[in-house]
Amino acid sequence: MEIDLTEAKDTLVVTKIFLSGNEKTKAKIIYNELLFHIGDSIVKEDLHNQIIQSKNNLNNTSLFNFVYINYWLTDEEQLYMDIKVDERWYLWALPILEQGDRNLSTFFKTGDWSRINYGLYLKKENFRGMNEIVRFKIRLGFLNEFDLSYESADYNYKLGWGAMLRYRANAQVSYNTLNNVDNVIKVESGFAQQESLVNVLFKYRSNHVNRHSVNIGYNAIHIADTVAKLNPDYLLDGNTSLEFLSLKYSYSIDYRDSKVFPLRGNLLRASALKSGFGIFTSTYNDLALQLEYLQFGNIHKRFYYGWQFGSKYGSSKDNPFVFNKGLGTSEFLNGYEYNVIRGTSYAYSKQKVIFELVPTQTANLKFIPLKQFSKLHYAFYLRTFFDTGYVYDANQDPSNFMSNTFLYSYGLGIDMVTYYDRVLSVNYAINKFGQSGFYIHVNMSL
Repeated sequence: MEIDLTEAKDTLVVTKIFLSGNEKTKAKIIYNELLFHIGDSIVKEDLHNQIIQSKNNLNNTSLFNFVYINYWLTDEEQLYMDIKVDERWYLWALPILEQGDRNLSTFFKTGDWSRINYGLYLKKENFRGMNEIVRFKIRLGFLNEFDLSYESADYNYKLGWGAMLRYRANAQVSYNTLNNVDNVIKVESGFAQQESLVNVLFKYRSNHVNRHSVNIGYNAIHIADTVAKLNPDYLLDGNTSLEFLSLKYSYSIDYRDSKVFPLRGNLLRASALKSGFGIFTSTYNDLALQLEYLQFGNIHKRFYYGWQFGSKYGSSKDNPFVFNKGLGTSEFLNGYEYNVIRGTSYAYSKQKVIFELVPTQTANLKFIPLKQFSKLHYAFYLRTFFDTGYVYDANQDPSNFMSNTFLYSYGLGIDMVTYYDRVLSVNYAINKFGQSGFYIHVNMSL
């Protein structure tokens, strides 16, 4: 017979855990994300928080579209937990048809259809039901690429591993940056740049929030003579090839309620990357230190805030141009989507306040026969933002006026959050130099 929680003792004992819906996912993968296990004692006042955190952990595995956790008491201290999951679709065999620009906004501005990629992408998530990931990719067109990788699951207190083999070849590359815009060269025959990478990953999850990883890599880059002549610093000293080893250590501590679109919690990431050990080359030798911190919280009712700080320090002031990325490639400031602000070191801060226009809703699409797609969730948020940043370039070209100066931007945006970890953002931003426009992003970090 069930009894009310108010009648229970101050300490409860987890007696049974019932799982359902995990047709492919092994039970141990689900247990790994729970803050409670059979035989554990839970203080009654902590029960709600442990259930919420366990549910967040399961959602953040990206294995399930929906997670439900319920409980009941059979006497004053015996606690039964009932966990139901709706699994996602795990096998993806998709044709590739995509633009090759840095972001969608750049593609819409240039309309350059020669930068289109096509090919085949195979991905098996939750391989063997063990939250392993196997990827195979072959991409042709603007970027020719072959990828093969494997990554094991993150188990608490256990060592995980992964490996990746990658080959990329481009007929055209950005060989220098003037006026904070990349100049592109396309060779008539062969490839402008070829890149090979062999990477081995070791990772350790010490608990639900702390993760460590070590990456060991072999890197090789070859460029056409034309590229080296246009920019002798592309690989330094007019070289047409560069081989080097890399070693990277990363650490993260993650208390976010969602890795896709967090509303509460914080995340700290730090890494140290050593490139070049004098084995294959003596011209490239760099130590890059990166730090990132994100904070989210509720202001009042349906208003939330988000703050992101990021920085990178590069020890070498004469890095090859190909690695001198700064802001505008993987990291960017809103309102500078059309610009590349190159440099060896940078720092930025992004602030936002969002209003929950449409709280998370669930829709049943009965016309879709697959249950992994027929039930979806969605939410809409109105966002106002203010970004600041600074990029240091020791070898600044006078035309690249956005380096070595304080940058800022502000604007409004709207975010749509839906299933399969997708966030579509449309922004209107104005930057320091009076440039403004609408920009489109998929899965922004903030």
